[in-house]
Amino acid sequence: MIWMLILLIFTTTPVSGTELIFEMADRSGDDYGMGSLVYPTHDAFAPYRDLFDLTSFTVSIDGEYLLFDLSFSQITNPWKAPEGFFHQHILVFINTGNGTGVKRYDPLGFELNQPYDYVVRIAPWSLSNLRDYEGNIQAQLIVETIDPQTIRAYIPLENLHVPKRSWQYAVLVGSYDAFGRDLFREVLVKNTEWEFGGGGSWPFVDILAPSFGKVRQQEQLKSGVFYFQNHRGDTNPYHLCLLWLILVLLLFALGGCFFYRKRGFPFNLSLKFKRREHTTKGSITRWN
Repeated sequence: MIWMLILLIFTTTPVSGTELIFEMADRSGDDYGMGSLVYPTHDAFAPYRDLFDLTSFTVSIDGEYLLFDLSFSQITNPWKAPEGFFHQHILVFINTGNGTGVKRYDPLGFELNQPYDYVVRIAPWSLSNLRDYEGNIQAQLIVETIDPQTIRAYIPLENLHVPKRSWQYAVLVGSYDAFGRDLFREVLVKNTEWEFGGGGSWPFVDILAPSFGKVRQQEQLKSGVFYFQNHRGDTNPYHLCLLWLILVLLLFALGGCFFYRKRGFPFNLSLKFKRREHTTKGSITRWN
């Protein structure tokens, strides 16, 4: 039965009409900026957590569009924006590897670790667009919520270079504010009814980043240099589940051996091999 399950996991692949080219999960519960960010106090920001907590970012090709799917712990729409969300305001930078572009994003004054060729703004009230590195709008975008936790942006392929798996992405999440700089809500030292508290130089609540290491979220926000993420979409989730299943079974087996040995049941895991011995009566074969 176990071998049948393993075979099923290896041979079963999800049926989809889209081509996945990038996928990365982000740590849940890290919508705290550099570590101490707190939400504004107005009722519109209830439950005062999770609204800007990015949990995954996926890029795929479907027909005439490049699709960006961004999942959050929670999405609300207190002012009934037509896209199905109001709070989230996202910048997605694309590095195509063509050797063009710039590192500095002038509207907010920060830099990326590599040049970007395109930047996608995802915001409510029909403000979503695709721009090149010089700030020229290439296309206005369709954006919608496809489920209670996922925002999807449709980027026309005709306005892009041909997408490749080698493309890299930097994803920065803040709060939409019609009166804010570059349409982002400010982060102050102390929160108010409409501004975040906790301090910092950048209006970002969460970013797509590793949970540990020198380029984790807190370090990027402190330095003001934001990092592109490499492709991580080749891992089959079914195979990952299989690895966890094998690990759990091994742990149970080792735990069982240890338990029974402590109970006084000896285990001898050595293998027996044939060996030949020469005696006064000739050559004979024995088992170890």
